Amino acid sequence: MTKKTTAVETQNTDLVAPLLTGVIQFCKKNKQGVLTALVILVLAAALGSFYSARQQKLAEESWAAYYTAQVAMLTEGEDAGFKQIDALAEQYKGTNAAQYALLLKGDILYANENFAQAADVYKQLADAKNPTVNAAAALSQAAALQAAQDYKGAIDVISKFIENNPKHFALAQAYMTLASSQELAGNKEEALAAYKHLLEAYTKTYFGVYAKDKITELQK
Repeated sequence: MTKKTTAVETQNTDLVAPLLTGVIQFCKKNKQGVLTALVILVLAAALGSFYSARQQKLAEESWAAYYTAQVAMLTEGEDAGFKQIDALAEQYKGTNAAQYALLLKGDILYANENFAQAADVYKQLADAKNPTVNAAAALSQAAALQAAQDYKGAIDVISKFIENNPKHFALAQAYMTLASSQELAGNKEEALAAYKHLLEAYTKTYFGVYAKDKITELQK
């Protein structure tokens, strides 16, 4: 070992020793406070671990319930499946499994042309924290309301979606729903405005081509 290395180590030791001494003295003087802080840290760690384990258990149980609901629907019919989904949504409210289960229920009702009922189910997901479910529910609710001839309701829902999701990949579909709902409601100018936006923003897509034809039709 060189003298230079020894000197550096000695210097580092000289710097660390006072720090350790200071920490020890602080702990002695503030023994109760230090112990309290340690207890708080231990409790926080324990609670964090418990919460994580609890969330994992909830996720596993809720997905198992979702699977059970699907099996019931396939083997016992829609009513039995819907009953299971409603129970799942109540017991595991807010979980991904519960949200996807309600989305499935809404889709089945929509496919069976029970549009008003479907819209009510989709509405339950208006505050869903899962962004994928939230967006799908809003788009589906607007479509269901339109199919149920509640054009004002459809316009309100889809307008809110557009406002809150200005860069969403399904924005073209949202504007299509808005335009057609305005048209069906007899709001010609509002419908034209929505169709023109579709034409300008999605010119070379299906939405743009469709919008162009609708603009020509509405301007006759």
